[in-house]
Amino acid sequence: MTIPPFEALSGDLTVDFPEYLDPPEDPIPLLASRVKRAMRVGVREPLAMTLATASETGQPSVRTMVISEVSDRGIIFATHSTSRKGRELAANPCAAALLYWRETSEQIAIRGRIDRLPDETARQLWSARPLFTHAMSTASRQSQPLMDVERLRSVARGFAQMAPLDKPATYTGYELIADEVEFWANGRERLHERLLYRWSGASWAISRLQP
Repeated sequence: MTIPPFEALSGDLTVDFPEYLDPPEDPIPLLASRVKRAMRVGVREPLAMTLATASETGQPSVRTMVISEVSDRGIIFATHSTSRKGRELAANPCAAALLYWRETSEQIAIRGRIDRLPDETARQLWSARPLFTHAMSTASRQSQPLMDVERLRSVARGFAQMAPLDKPATYTGYELIADEVEFWANGRERLHERLLYRWSGASWAISRLQP
């Protein structure tokens, strides 16, 4: 396949990003405020996060999922501990995540270590999910081979009659504790605004990067 000479990340859209010139000391409140702004201005998937994990031998995998909340240390999300990402996080508790909003031509990259959250927190995250998600999340053995589509559908429909359902034993909450956060905003003349935060162990080091 030949790709035509076309390159764009939302074209010439200019992003309102005053923090680029006057960055706050801590990136986490800025992360939270940009997520809230994305929700407010009508980004279609403001909570969609692309999460990259790696196996114990360093083989990467990636998927897009929904974040549960922005914490005071990074991002909280939930999945089944028996899924591929759950197994990889158990073997290699580091991850990188990306939030990309086409409508506002922004992205935020977060890198750090992973903490597995207490089971009570996982129960709260489960209870906060829309009820329609409970049935399939309970019936499915995420990332395992699917041998019979109709049987799984039937089991999920049975669970749907019993909603709300208790949290499955494998449903687990995780926190991506940021040690690096980069904010990217589309700029004029392709001079994109890149603001990087790196945790030094005592404070955040802040720098701007060339596009």
